[in-house]
Amino acid sequence: MSRERITIGGCPKCKSDLLTCQHNHFQNDELEIHSWEHKCPDCGFRQTEAFRSDDEDEPFDPIAAGKCPFCGRAAND
Repeated sequence: MSRERITIGGCPKCKSDLLTCQHNHFQNDELEIHSWEHKCPDCGFRQTEAFRSDDEDEPFDPIAAGKCPFCGRAAND
């Protein structure tokens, strides 16, 4: 599993400059998972979203899954 966390600032709750965007990527045979998290250490604000290739309710789009649904940054792994 690869992980990449960057500080992006601009917390929507407290405006802290310490808001982070973290991307996790897992791939094993036919299963692929992208998860995204925005988290603020100052006020505890948190948003998460995950995209799974085995989700029967939602079609998996690897291009969309490789972009953060909150800030739009692309995965670098």
